[in-house]
Amino acid sequence: KCFNAQIGEIDYREDHVFTFAEGLIGFEQLRKFVVISDPETEPFRWLVSIEDEGICLPILDPNLVIANYDGLNMFPEDATVAVVASLKQPVEESTVNMRSPILFNKNLRAGKQIILPDERLAIQHKFVGEPYMAEPHMAEPHIAIV
Repeated sequence: KCFNAQIGEIDYREDHVFTFAEGLIGFEQLRKFVVISDPETEPFRWLVSIEDEGICLPILDPNLVIANYDGLNMFPEDATVAVVASLKQPVEESTVNMRSPILFNKNLRAGKQIILPDERLAIQHKFVGEPYMAEPHMAEPHIAIV
């Protein structure tokens, strides 16, 4: 179990934890994270530190922002790719970091954030329009196995 300031109490098993040997950019000291899926905030998921209750990053499938993002970049076959979002009001001001994706290897339960060499990919890529948000309902957040 852990507590997160944004999500609340999180029950997880050790096999839900992703270990980031090098941490994340800006959070190099943090190594252990779980991915939370909440139907109310889809398509966003939450990368939650189990070491620091204040760290909860919205992540998103980059292919929802740039078509064929995975195909444009040479990611390992066993990697699930996500990008970190910066959510703002109005939502049209929200951005995603397309240049520094996070790679998840669910078999090894390992994660790594990388910096892509393609300078055309923005660190603060704005959403073209309002991203899809699921209809709100009272479902509890749950652990997503990425």
